[in-house]
Amino acid sequence: MIKRVNQGQIKSNPKKHFVLVNNKTAKVASSNNWLNTMAALAISNDDSTGIMSALPLARARNLLRHNKVTKKSQRSKSQNKRPEREKARDQAISMLPHLAVLFERGLPRSRPPRINEFCRWITHKLEDRNSEAHKYAENKGFHDLIDARRSARWWQDQIKKMQS
Repeated sequence: MIKRVNQGQIKSNPKKHFVLVNNKTAKVASSNNWLNTMAALAISNDDSTGIMSALPLARARNLLRHNKVTKKSQRSKSQNKRPEREKARDQAISMLPHLAVLFERGLPRSRPPRINEFCRWITHKLEDRNSEAHKYAENKGFHDLIDARRSARWWQDQIKKMQS
């Protein structure tokens, strides 16, 4: 059940680090943090004496039932997708005031604007090629934002970032 990790892998490498990975999903475990990972690594290497005994070894044994310790590459800012994300965020922030005006124009006066409805409206209008919002985005050259097809939740996060 518990696989041993080679002793040579403990060497420090700034581009790689150990993480707990779920056995079923192969994604980083939700309980992953450096303390749990080091404790699991100590158990995997049968090195739970001395200083290592101060780690949460009981918790690590429990975590190793459904997770394994693997070495992953660290994400960096130089990844190819990073600049596209930043462009989409910048375009969204500059486009939100115009979208708010368009949204309020179609909203009855007796009804107050709600953020959830506004964000769902944005996603719907940017997908509709005939809408005024889509045409505005194309005229401004916001192709990264249109092609990304962001969810309503993503738009809510952008609004919250503007408010803080």
